Amino acid sequence: MTRKRRTIFAPLLSQGGRWGLEFWLPLPLIALGIWGGAGWLDGRVLSQPRTIPDDTIPIRQGETYLTMTLTVTSIDAEIDEQSGSTSVVVQTVGSSLQALEFEYPFVDFAEVERAIATDLDLPVTTIQTLVRYRLD
Repeated sequence: MTRKRRTIFAPLLSQGGRWGLEFWLPLPLIALGIWGGAGWLDGRVLSQPRTIPDDTIPIRQGETYLTMTLTVTSIDAEIDEQSGSTSVVVQTVGSSLQALEFEYPFVDFAEVERAIATDLDLPVTTIQTLVRYRLD
């Protein structure tokens, strides 16, 4: 007995044209309709103006104030008499902030100490015990 091999398409091919033009002709038309509809929808969506809600636009404020509790371990002041300025580095512990840097437009010890005391909100006597000066 010889057995005929059947393929997946055998029912389609054996029906004598049942899957002919009636089936294949609408497929390109449907694809064309989907393509045209997607293009139209794409044009409508992309041509709309882009609006951003007001609450997402950052508004610049004048100043931001930050309050932290730090332990000051040392204050190093480098006085540059030629430029008339003082660079100050404040070393701290107990926070992720490990150093603060300041620059002051004067070279007098008393003025530097008062400026540091004002910036760190500490008494001048505390600053005098912690500060080390280096002259350039």
